[in-house]
Amino acid sequence: MTSVERRGPRRISVLYPLPSTTDGEKNETNKQRVAAYCRVSTGSDEQLSSYHAQITYYENYIRSHPDYSFAGIYADEGISGTDLKKRDAFNRLMQDARDGHIDMIITKSLSRFGRNTLDCLNCIRELKALGVDVYFEKENIHTMRSEGEMLLTLISAVAQTESLAISENVKWGIRRKYERGNIKSIPSGKFLGYDKDEDGNLIINEEQAKVVRRIYQEFLDGFGTFQIAKRLTTEKVLMAYGGKEWCASHITKVLTNEKMKGDTRFQKTYNADYLTKRRVKNEGELPQYYFENTHPAIIDKDTWKCAQLEMKRQEQFAKDHYMNKFHRHSEEYPLSGKIICKECGHTFLLRKSKRKEDYGKKYWICSNFKAGRYKPVGEDTSRNGQRIYAEIAEKEFIKAWNQLVDDKESFLPKRQQTINGDDTLAAYRAKELVCMIEEVGCIETMPYELMLKTLDHIEIGLNGKPVVVFLAGTRI
Repeated sequence: MTSVERRGPRRISVLYPLPSTTDGEKNETNKQRVAAYCRVSTGSDEQLSSYHAQITYYENYIRSHPDYSFAGIYADEGISGTDLKKRDAFNRLMQDARDGHIDMIITKSLSRFGRNTLDCLNCIRELKALGVDVYFEKENIHTMRSEGEMLLTLISAVAQTESLAISENVKWGIRRKYERGNIKSIPSGKFLGYDKDEDGNLIINEEQAKVVRRIYQEFLDGFGTFQIAKRLTTEKVLMAYGGKEWCASHITKVLTNEKMKGDTRFQKTYNADYLTKRRVKNEGELPQYYFENTHPAIIDKDTWKCAQLEMKRQEQFAKDHYMNKFHRHSEEYPLSGKIICKECGHTFLLRKSKRKEDYGKKYWICSNFKAGRYKPVGEDTSRNGQRIYAEIAEKEFIKAWNQLVDDKESFLPKRQQTINGDDTLAAYRAKELVCMIEEVGCIETMPYELMLKTLDHIEIGLNGKPVVVFLAGTRI
């Protein structure tokens, strides 16, 4: 009987169950408990044939040897020999050796045992200290013999050099595919919205595509990446890998991935170390290749461009108004980060009054304003000490919105000019505003989602008179 463990589509670890290996049985039979380790680095049909042949060969070999007691076959399929962390069967082999279940390990060659010189030698030295011999058939080396480690060091270094050469050859082949715009060289499952068909072409995964479209829409509707991630996690929406714990960085990756609009930028990241397979962002160390319309799009190009422009706008807005992040608002504090001092550009903060006449009442005031009651006021301090009560700020938005609705005909010519203009984001905002005016009409309270979707900011000057600025550019 065999037990098969699957971890991903092309990684299999096989372990034959260990027989009873008590010390009493070993002394009685006077046989060495022998295990075999097999590994192939890819899941191709040719390699799989070799993989199964090794398993059959070693089981028959050990069982037929009069001095050996069969202690199991440990096999990793489709796994690189340069990284111990991913070799589940190898790690179980080491643990069983530590637990005293194995006396000798047989493997085809040093390269099958491992290609990382340091890791390979460390494992062999540990096994040697445990009294476990490792026999490499191809090189005819027993590690327990005196000449073993010197030969292993030399051969291991050669194996690692060979691994480097293979890695460079593979990279060369992949880069030639990048130059030709071969989308089949891009692994699926790494990003939301796509699978691959039998021919290796990217095809839309419609269930995931719904999530992608939702992310773009909610972002353009004014929700921040953290808010979107929280909503998706609460609703237990699955990620590309099947997980449910979304974070802001996941949302940002979806919003900035050009594959969502049907294009592909090749070599955005690369392996910095052929042993650890550590991937790093390509900051110009290697050439990048950009190809349009390489596969079906989930997001149209205008919507994708709007998302990129909106991210830049938010970044610039935060910089201009001395904010560490753009999205400060919430349903509890909808106007947080949305009220701006005309005098100095800082945002207004919500505070509670300590004055006798309005004690405990919430009001907005410039975060850069200092009254100078206890110490001199600096030159860089705002002179704007206007207090705007919380309910007044919301009423100003309601008043401005209703004026947009009542005077929509007078605003229409300028808005139509914006819609027909070259600014993609401004055109999008103008069209959205026209639709929202027709759909919502006049309001009596301030809906949070309407405010997010339409309001740029409320500006407060020294005279205390608010100016409501909408995302479409209209000022009231």
